Amino acid sequence: MYSTLQRLNHITSLATTYVMILLGLISIASYLRIPSVDVGKVEVKDLIIQKGRLRRWGARQEELASLKFDVRTDLNPLLNSYNTKQLLIYLTASYEEQTTGNIHDVVIWDRIIQRAEIRDIRAVGNKLPKSKVGRKGRGNVRVEEVKNKYQWRNPSGTFKDVEYANMTLHYSLMPYVGILSSGIAAVAQDPVIIPELIKR
Repeated sequence: MYSTLQRLNHITSLATTYVMILLGLISIASYLRIPSVDVGKVEVKDLIIQKGRLRRWGARQEELASLKFDVRTDLNPLLNSYNTKQLLIYLTASYEEQTTGNIHDVVIWDRIIQRAEIRDIRAVGNKLPKSKVGRKGRGNVRVEEVKNKYQWRNPSGTFKDVEYANMTLHYSLMPYVGILSSGIAAVAQDPVIIPELIKR
């Protein structure tokens, strides 16, 4: 005869097996049905190059870029998926140095969007117009005149060999179960021209 402990062990192992099979099926189904996102728009309003120092001990003076930008995109399809835990969105500047041919991708802004957030993602800067009545979106990214969160510097210390940069808003989707996926949420229509250094 089975003891109570043996029966409990059997039920627990059977339940664990069924849960693992269910999680595997959810993972496969989510991977096969990753929602598509309509690519939004990134608009750079103000980009300046000036001399400065990074906030670390012993940093030398070099050229730093600062900018303000607007983003409009809709991430509702990703957040409405039953297997989405959170999203990381981040803005990158991709550019090439003319003399060396080195290509750089620099993250200049990011934000984590939790599935539990039911409000639209809005900027801290200027006030935005109210959304239309009846549209309760979740994941509508509408930011205006946001400054870069991270210092944008070139490894050579100067931007004189850089003509332009391409701005792209990426997303990384973290599911409850399964494989991480990523994609493009918004892009700037035209490359951003890198201005000359502001001399003081």
